[in-house]
Amino acid sequence: MKPTLWIALVSIALGASIASASRPAHFSAQEKGKPYIQDEPRGMARVVYFGDAGIAAEYSIEYGKPAWKDEYDKMLKGRVRLGSNYWTTLDTWNGLTIGDKEVKTGQYFVALECSDKNQWSLVLLDPEPLRKGKVDAYSSNGTKGGLLAPMKHEESMEAAGTLSIKFVGDDKDPKLQTLEIRFGKHRLTAAVKPKV
Repeated sequence: MKPTLWIALVSIALGASIASASRPAHFSAQEKGKPYIQDEPRGMARVVYFGDAGIAAEYSIEYGKPAWKDEYDKMLKGRVRLGSNYWTTLDTWNGLTIGDKEVKTGQYFVALECSDKNQWSLVLLDPEPLRKGKVDAYSSNGTKGGLLAPMKHEESMEAAGTLSIKFVGDDKDPKLQTLEIRFGKHRLTAAVKPKV
């Protein structure tokens, strides 16, 4: 029997910068062996499907959210950081598809990539090798591999003051959403379908 599904779309306006991989000045000033402690709010976009036996599927994106600066436009070629401070993360309980790419159950560190031909992709990286290599999100542009999910790029008339990531529900099909990422005058979208 097919469970009755109810979609909870929790999308919080998120802000982040697409920053260079260089180590920030405040890290350089840190003394070796002393912690750099941050206490900053992070944004989240989450989708939950409820069935007869509880949660049928769930996935979320979480990331840091500083304000957008026009100077970031000059940094948007190749692989770039998405968000700020700690890695942007995608967590999926059942797996899903983003565009035509199948994403297996698990957690991923997330970056963006823009080719010389202006083809944008969401980059999903296995966190384990990055943790073992002690690779921070500031070094996103030095990462290799990962799953690349193509995204459609459009320019908006109005600039988004902070990065916004959300899942937009489909009115006709409750199993479909659009992943929308907005920063500055950039809008990226890709179809999302969960495994329910």
